[in-house]
Amino acid sequence: MKPTRPGIASADRRRRGPFSSLLDQILHDQTALDGLAFAYAELAAPERDALVRAVLQDAADPTRALAALLAVEEEPRARQRLAALIQRHGRVEQTAFLAGTRVNGEARLLQSLPSLDPESLRVTWKGSKIEAIEIESPYGPTMEATAPAVSVSVAVETLTPLLWQHIRAGGRLPEGVERFAGFFSGPSSP
Repeated sequence: MKPTRPGIASADRRRRGPFSSLLDQILHDQTALDGLAFAYAELAAPERDALVRAVLQDAADPTRALAALLAVEEEPRARQRLAALIQRHGRVEQTAFLAGTRVNGEARLLQSLPSLDPESLRVTWKGSKIEAIEIESPYGPTMEATAPAVSVSVAVETLTPLLWQHIRAGGRLPEGVERFAGFFSGPSSP
């Protein structure tokens, strides 16, 4: 009988062991990053949770690894958990742009993770009702040229009642919006 190897959850690994070397490699090697995401996608839920815990334990900076796992995760609760972990343990730079008033305007929340392209959430409203909520490519239309940068807390203060009203009225949010939860989940950067 072949001895079984301990799984990720029960392995007694040193912090910064061989797995941490793989995690360090994904910062510079897209193939290694793809391999981690592919392996995660093939695991059952308990093993996925164990892999996430291992990433948090062993990675010097878990941001990019967690973002790769989020990209392939399809279960909504797991996606929310990964997004929250990125906000809590990752290095995420946040910037906000705001134009108009509380009645008519638009806001863009821009975030970037190390080694990844930035992404933004653009919200427009008219008559105190949201017209559009879009996740934009970093290469799409930009507001920076026309809208002033503001503190994240000012943009969130303006957007929160509009978004709450939109959701309560049955409005939909775009797929992937949970990646921007960090803007609304705690003390905002100045």
